[in-house]
Amino acid sequence: MNGFEEELLVGFGDVVDRIVSTPVGTAPVIRKGRGGPAKQRYSWMRVYDETRERYGRPLALLAAERLMESVGEGDSVLIVTNSHEMDGPPGAAVLARSLILGLRAIPVIVVNYREGTKFERSLPESCIGAELIPVTDPGELRGSIWTPYTVLIRNWPEKSAPRAREESGRLLDEFDPKALVTVEATSCNRKGIRHGALGGPRNSSDPKEEIVRWNELLDAARGRGILTIATGDNGNECGFATIEDILVRHHEFCRDCGCPCGAGIVSAAGAEVVIPANSSNWACYGICACLAKLLGRPEVLHDEHTHNRILLNCANVGIPDGATAMCTPTTDGASREACIYTIGQLRQTLLMSSVELVRESR
Repeated sequence: MNGFEEELLVGFGDVVDRIVSTPVGTAPVIRKGRGGPAKQRYSWMRVYDETRERYGRPLALLAAERLMESVGEGDSVLIVTNSHEMDGPPGAAVLARSLILGLRAIPVIVVNYREGTKFERSLPESCIGAELIPVTDPGELRGSIWTPYTVLIRNWPEKSAPRAREESGRLLDEFDPKALVTVEATSCNRKGIRHGALGGPRNSSDPKEEIVRWNELLDAARGRGILTIATGDNGNECGFATIEDILVRHHEFCRDCGCPCGAGIVSAAGAEVVIPANSSNWACYGICACLAKLLGRPEVLHDEHTHNRILLNCANVGIPDGATAMCTPTTDGASREACIYTIGQLRQTLLMSSVELVRESR
């Protein structure tokens, strides 16, 4: 690649990052209770700016490049996400789709849910919306004409910290993943407390308490030299310890969670590549757009009609928007139209990135 081509690629990556990190069509204020303290969303753009400066490269592009370097045909990729809100399942499903179409990888979505509840259905329905076949038996991932577009969904039950460390090793042994990507996976801070975006403890600090634990899995992956990528929009997502100093400058609850632990909401686990975006979903869409660009295959990024189907499939199970708590096909207070138009902007940016304009006289 010559210098001019590299400039074009970095320019494309910066446009993608701006699309997915800017709160377009998003409610700018979230308030903790009626009349309670308000948090404004625009400061998150400064978190993105400083993170971009630190890495020296567009973040979604960097993640896509690292995935292409690390993941080959038939390799497994773990995608870690939640089952209980609209930010998470759609992004995980879209990323799984792009990994299959673009790299012929085998995505394994690791998610916590209680069996027999609506949360058990949020990931399968999102994957169906993304044109994939969800399975729970690893034996269904290979061996027939139907398997190339399957995605495995693996439940990660609540557990103690020692058990999480033990089971993390077993999971990595089973799938030998070449990468692990977290998608809106809320995790514990350095004192072992999980928090929401607006602070407030969700558990005690007892490592024996059985809760959803992701830090141990990410730490185990990093210990084995596995590529780790984290996406998020508040800093309490697994992997965001990497930019804790940036987060505490611009996010009040990263400085002070408002609970007795006093350690802020930032995850205690750090990922190799961190993407602070308007939502974890949108960060995944950016990665997919960059994979499509690097591969020269626009179809690796899904279209607006497919995106509408994904959002509706997830919401129709009864999954709420994490910001509004309403059961709508939206993401973190960004309207359905804004989410769909974001895919439209990414697709048009991708398609137009190969166009040259020539100005000449007759």
